[in-house]
Amino acid sequence: MFRILIVDDHEHQVESLAKSIPWDELEFDQVHQAYSGTEALDLLHACPIDIVITDIRMPGMSGLELLQRIRQKWKRIKCVLFSGYADFEYAQQAIQFHTDDYILKPADDAEIVACLRRLTESIRKEWEDVSSHQRTLYTLRENFPKLRDGLLNELLQGRSFAEQVLSQQLGAFEIPFAAGDEVTLMLVRMDDSFYAYNDRDVHLREYAIGNMAEEIFRDEYLLWTCKDPHDYLIFLMKRKRSPQEELTEEETGVADRPHRLEREASELQNSIQTYLHGKVSILLSAKGTFPGDVPQLYQSSLRIVRQRFGKQDEFLISADSFDDKPQVGSADSLHDSPTLVQLLEAGRWEAIEDKLRAVFEEMVKPDRQTHQEHLMEVCLTIGGALIYISHKNGKLLESVIGEDWVFLFQPNPFRSVDQLQQWVWRVLRKMHADMQSEQNETAAYLVRRAQQYVEDHLSGDTSLQTVADHVRVHPVYLSRVYKSETGEGLSGYILRLKMEKAEKMLLDGSQKIHEIAERLGYANPPYFIKVFKKHSGLTPKEFREHMAR
Repeated sequence: MFRILIVDDHEHQVESLAKSIPWDELEFDQVHQAYSGTEALDLLHACPIDIVITDIRMPGMSGLELLQRIRQKWKRIKCVLFSGYADFEYAQQAIQFHTDDYILKPADDAEIVACLRRLTESIRKEWEDVSSHQRTLYTLRENFPKLRDGLLNELLQGRSFAEQVLSQQLGAFEIPFAAGDEVTLMLVRMDDSFYAYNDRDVHLREYAIGNMAEEIFRDEYLLWTCKDPHDYLIFLMKRKRSPQEELTEEETGVADRPHRLEREASELQNSIQTYLHGKVSILLSAKGTFPGDVPQLYQSSLRIVRQRFGKQDEFLISADSFDDKPQVGSADSLHDSPTLVQLLEAGRWEAIEDKLRAVFEEMVKPDRQTHQEHLMEVCLTIGGALIYISHKNGKLLESVIGEDWVFLFQPNPFRSVDQLQQWVWRVLRKMHADMQSEQNETAAYLVRRAQQYVEDHLSGDTSLQTVADHVRVHPVYLSRVYKSETGEGLSGYILRLKMEKAEKMLLDGSQKIHEIAERLGYANPPYFIKVFKKHSGLTPKEFREHMAR
């Protein structure tokens, strides 16, 4: 859909054009109006506009000056100059500002419609070029490092992808990994010596470490790299050769691969110290299968670093050296990305339900022993997320979930997973209903304020921008909310209100037609007569006489 701005200091000219063109057929969903160059610039700063039609001769800022300002700031906007034969000399000046078309007055609707069709087709072609396959691929490749980093981070944090979706992303980003690959994870922690440098130097050194790793491991491994939220460099590693090829090499006397991996990691550590003058610690994970084992390998690596080494510098260790099976399991899927807080902030209620169903299914597996602390872990995690969102929304959670609030303070509020589930679904329903009610109330409030302003200012400025300024929201948002709530566009409501008031004033009989036009904000009585006839099928005089009979 397209958006247009009509600019003319003669209000009736703007109104006439705004009402006579079949905008819906031309795929325009917003028709903005301005009565001076200054007002037009204000609108351009506030609203996205595709086409501007402006008169040349206007007091203050002329159409040519407006065109010049538009070209300086909004190069994509299509501009059309609209004026009489006497102003044709200005058209020559307009050429230097790259005007897109010039319409001479008086122009019939067909000529204007043809011009608009040409311009919308031109806009369409430009965006088709921007979004073309070739250009998209070029832009995509420019951003490959960031996209690869982001995808690996999502996998580390436990985000699950449908197999086909992940395969498509791996192919699109040219990442040489596939489901079922055997992988190892290498965690590289830059120790304190690195942080003596400024941020820019640290980033350069991180990049250099990645290059060094590629150089050292390239004969044996394919690497996929990212920086995690803890500022660790993570390398997901996949052997270039199949297990069958590895077996053949072992039979011919090639050194043990795991030990060779540790030696190469040691070479990386030494090279960093020698050439980058900084110390790093390195941990090599156990083997796993891509992508399902990746989050587990990552969490296990973090746990070993956290529990076994802490702030100790310059260690190099393999996870195989430790029995890292935790004695007590955690509700992992509850903490996986996207987190419950992230889903609540985005209002993704279906995803929230899917996530929590997975948590409960995990808790009741036959091989899973669920302790009272597991129930409390889930209860407090969900409770904490709900408290956070409630406070961000300016409310106390107790006021939203009522008597269910007390369960967060009892020592052992739930005896079973089933009891916990019932409480969770209950409080989520209350939370969802409260947020939905507030959203509905907000929309209804905006509509009421907009309608009240229009009713109080029928004889003044009731443009979309003015009403939106009063309500304190963006005009595009106000227009969308109003249509969604009432089924009628705001401009349609304003016109209907004016015509209904005009009918009442005409029936009263004490006011002349030009006085009624003025009271309803029409500075040009003939234009008021034209609008009234289009609305009721009769001119104001005919309507008054008809009703009198």
